[in-house]
Amino acid sequence: MNSLIYLLIALAVATTLGYYKGRKKNREIGGMIGTVTEEILSPREKEYVNIGGTLGHNFTYQLDPPFNEAKGTFTLLPRHSVLYLPLSLLITRHDRYYLHIYSSRELQGECHIIAKRYFPKMRVDIKGIDKLKRDNVPTREGEFILLWDNPRLEAKMRTLIENTEGIDTLLHFCCYRDNKVFFIHSIPRDPQLRQLLSGIYAGLPEFMKK
Repeated sequence: MNSLIYLLIALAVATTLGYYKGRKKNREIGGMIGTVTEEILSPREKEYVNIGGTLGHNFTYQLDPPFNEAKGTFTLLPRHSVLYLPLSLLITRHDRYYLHIYSSRELQGECHIIAKRYFPKMRVDIKGIDKLKRDNVPTREGEFILLWDNPRLEAKMRTLIENTEGIDTLLHFCCYRDNKVFFIHSIPRDPQLRQLLSGIYAGLPEFMKK
């Protein structure tokens, strides 16, 4: 009986310590994500909505031309839950960062840059994917699948990959002509998030119509 009591006490202590350590870590990551995104996008106005305490935020930014606004979400692993974290690592595997950037100008077409390792796991199907041109691009950081409908976009995607550091954390980038939106899905690591966002954001005007 004494052994069981000691085991329960040890579990309680580990759970409590893990809670505070995990919560602190998630706050640090969340703060980094917000700081980096704001510094690069320089929003006129910003709004954050919390998701489940330290699990993440939804955010909306009002931007200057040639953009209108940005809407994003980041969700973090439950590092504060010692018992659930191992299961979450098996299911989710990493923190997630999603960003939609809306353009005030028309875009040249539709294109996608998708990490090959992520392509089979995509939860949303790409409509009309069979009609898009396709090629694979190997890099030192991994292989990417390129999809496009306008021939002019192929070279722009390759340039974006070549000129962007932190590209190994990119899972999906796309440019949608119909609703004038860019989308970025990545793993928000420091310092790669800053490198990735700054490289992609600087290159977005190349995908717009002149």
